[in-house]
Amino acid sequence: MADVPGAQRAVPGDGPEPRDPLDCWACAVLVTAQNLLVAAFNLLLLVLVLGTILLPAVTMLGFGFLCHSQFLRSQAPPCTAHLRDPGFTALLVTGFLLLVPLLVLALASYRRLCLRLRLADCLVPYSRALYRRRRAPQPRQIRASPGSQAVPTSGKVWV
Repeated sequence: MADVPGAQRAVPGDGPEPRDPLDCWACAVLVTAQNLLVAAFNLLLLVLVLGTILLPAVTMLGFGFLCHSQFLRSQAPPCTAHLRDPGFTALLVTGFLLLVPLLVLALASYRRLCLRLRLADCLVPYSRALYRRRRAPQPRQIRASPGSQAVPTSGKVWV
């Protein structure tokens, strides 16, 4: 078996054994693909949650910057028909004041959603690509002598 960079020599019965190089390469590609898919789903979920919760503050800031005479001097009908500069200033101030609490709320809801979906459990470490697990040895059953009765033990010790 060829040496795998970063892999340790396995002592028989000591732990996981290194994979073959081709098997290691294929597992590394699959692990990378799975981790990239999980990361893309995380990013999509983050954008969806942040976009939904921060929408009121972003809308206020957008109209405030778009219609205030100090910034873009837009003469669009929605800007001139409804508010003047003091109203757009109020939109800017309210948007900035709402931004931080809504951001905290959005990040808390994203964290809760990630914990509920257990997305961190979907990430696979690269050590799984380099090493293959050994099967745990089966426990040997002790046979009772023909004349004695076998008493089932639960594995608990009462002291």
